[in-house]
Amino acid sequence: MAPIKQDRLQLRVEPSDKALLERAASAAHLNVSAFVLQAASSKAEEVLAERHSIRLTPEGVESFTEALERPAEVNERLAEALRRPRRFSWLD
Repeated sequence: MAPIKQDRLQLRVEPSDKALLERAASAAHLNVSAFVLQAASSKAEEVLAERHSIRLTPEGVESFTEALERPAEVNERLAEALRRPRRFSWLD
């Protein structure tokens, strides 16, 4: 037996967007809720995966590796930037 879903997600859409979602859901043999949840979950996983991996060309890999192997050079501008309070927080 499938678990009972307790949380609700509501959103307002333009009539044309709703019609588009209904057509796509029908084509996928899903109800609109299942279609939207499936599409949103897929996109969410894609976005989060991008935060954990990068794709580089062979040339990019070589440049990246060389940059990692070079000792860090902290100039005064970088040092000043590191002393300033952060305006953001990490999500991870």
